[in-house]
Amino acid sequence: MEEEAATCQVLEEKLYVAVGKNVWENASNLMWALENSQGKKICILHIHQPSPTIPILGTRFEASTVDEESVRAYRGKETEKTEMILQEYLSICLKKGVQAEKLCVEMDSIEKGIVETIYQHRIRKFVMGAAADKHYSMKMEDLKSKKANFVCQQAPVTCQIYFTCKGNLIHTREARVDEVRALSVLLSDFQRLVLPQIRSDVQNNRSSMDIISSGVLLSEIQEEPKDSSSQVFPCSGMGLNMMNFLINSTKLWQKLTIQNHEHCE
Repeated sequence: MEEEAATCQVLEEKLYVAVGKNVWENASNLMWALENSQGKKICILHIHQPSPTIPILGTRFEASTVDEESVRAYRGKETEKTEMILQEYLSICLKKGVQAEKLCVEMDSIEKGIVETIYQHRIRKFVMGAAADKHYSMKMEDLKSKKANFVCQQAPVTCQIYFTCKGNLIHTREARVDEVRALSVLLSDFQRLVLPQIRSDVQNNRSSMDIISSGVLLSEIQEEPKDSSSQVFPCSGMGLNMMNFLINSTKLWQKLTIQNHEHCE
């Protein structure tokens, strides 16, 4: 039963693939995803950038200076063209015997659109280009694309990202679930131990100046008994336990930041 449940979970997990307007340039990355999906469902992600200019009588004008009707008509054409492009990608999947989904998100910045979509849809597996196919070489190991570097640095650490070029895997940014769980524990401790004391202080009409005063905190830290078994912070101050909590939280955030930077180098 456990093996069947694990198999179902793998099959239900989606592998998202970022694709661009040029099907010919992006087909190789999609093919890599199809060949390495390991039974996962495929979802084709396209970030649509609305054109900042509108063509009128052979001349392009800033969209903000054009009447709404003309802008609406041109946006409609853009939508139709985007739909046709996504259908081409879906056809590639069908030819490989894979039923795929499509997801189109409109945003001015492609890389920011990708990162936001990963957050919103809680994406765990993602494929995108490391560079244009023309930049590929046998010795290629770095991310040549500014978009790829941005996504590598800014995407949530729970997402594993495969960066490909010309159908070859160039770099993998591994997910770091264990550290995210550690942060969740710290947050849980904060909510369990600290917030009740803050509420208690508010209910007792305690002055906020008494809470943040460095002199009060210092004296409380010095006078607090070293009782490691204590599970509740004193209302009069947050003591050594609170200080340790904040220090450990800061260290963990620093560790995540450094490791995220190292993964992208």
